[in-house]
Amino acid sequence: MTEPDYRHRLRVRYAETDTGRVAHHGSYAAWLEEARTEWMRSRGHSYHSIEAGGCFLMVTEMRCRYLSPARYDDELEIAVRVKERKRASLELEYELRRVGEESLLAVAMTRLASVDRDGRVRRLPTGL
Repeated sequence: MTEPDYRHRLRVRYAETDTGRVAHHGSYAAWLEEARTEWMRSRGHSYHSIEAGGCFLMVTEMRCRYLSPARYDDELEIAVRVKERKRASLELEYELRRVGEESLLAVAMTRLASVDRDGRVRRLPTGL
C-alpha cells in the first residue's frame, strides 16, 4: 500500500476472540467498518450526516486475507487508503498491524456503492 489516507487504532476485545484468545475472523468486518467510519469523519463526514443527506453507502464487496492472528488485548493499527473512486462507488484498501510492528496481520478491501433511500445509484458525496 502506498501512504495511507488515514490510520485508526483499536484494541482487540475479549468478546472478539475465540477460546484461544485469537481474534475471530468475523471481528475483522466490524474493525474495517470502524476504521472506514473514522476515515470518513476525518474527511468531515459521518455516516449520520451522509444518510441525513439522502445517501446510503452499501458494502457490495469485502475481501480479507488473514496473514497472522490478532490476539486478545493487541493494539492494532488499521491503515486506510482510497484505491479507486468512481462517480457512485468507492474502493478502500486496509492494512492491519499490531502497533509498533511492521509485519502485516491482514490485508483487506471493501467496495461501497452510493445509493438513495430507494436503492437507486447516486453520486458519492463530495469529499469522500
